[in-house]
Amino acid sequence: MAEGKEGRLAGRLALVTGGGSGIGRAVCLAFAKEGAKVVVADINSSAAKETLSLLQGDPTNHRECEVDVMSSDAIQEMFEAVCSDYKMPPSIVAAIAGGTPLGVGNILDMSEKSFNLTVDLNLKGTFLMVKAAADAMVKNKVNNGSIITISSRVAETPRAGWSSYVAAKAGVQQFTKVAAIELADHGIRCNTVLPGATLTPLLESHLGGALQNQYGTAKGAFAGIPLGRLAKANEIANVITFLASDESSYVSGASIKVSGGLQ
Repeated sequence: MAEGKEGRLAGRLALVTGGGSGIGRAVCLAFAKEGAKVVVADINSSAAKETLSLLQGDPTNHRECEVDVMSSDAIQEMFEAVCSDYKMPPSIVAAIAGGTPLGVGNILDMSEKSFNLTVDLNLKGTFLMVKAAADAMVKNKVNNGSIITISSRVAETPRAGWSSYVAAKAGVQQFTKVAAIELADHGIRCNTVLPGATLTPLLESHLGGALQNQYGTAKGAFAGIPLGRLAKANEIANVITFLASDESSYVSGASIKVSGGLQ
């Protein structure tokens, strides 16, 4: 944001799940830089507090909260607290929380627990966040709401060993498209971003493990990316910021792949 100019999100209240690290943290930083008041939500309260300390703007404009996106009660409590604290609901909600909590694996080796947890975190968690966000926006007559979800490149290009994650992220993509149709009459736009491999703490934890075992070397896992490198978290956040802003006022139901040209 240029000095002396308001940002693209000035005056807006934004809530970001998964804000404690990785893409979520990058989104919080980008939103604050563009003038938004930011609620940093994460299951790891220490990580959320760390993100909070990094945000630009008046510190009193920003908050952090601990939330488990797999719990409807926790999400509802969070929205009630945010609406009470700010005297308005978020008009921007970025549902970033997700991942592979118990790792990945082939179908023959995967436990029911692992499958359920991956689906609950990524798909159910997204549903609960979108529903709570939409409820708050509709109740408070927000007419310029923007909800952004996170799918994945692999939702459209499945890969062996990732069945639960692929299924969950494909579900997020299609769910978001339906949400865009259903919520349009309320002035709420819904879009999803499909990142490719992005340098985050989660991915870095895989570089010497599951990915390296699958491809022989960590570098080999990304040799096919046309742009020749991994994404940076802020590059994903830039697209999400565009979708949050009025610059994308006619964009809804879109799936934007940010993968360095990898299909």
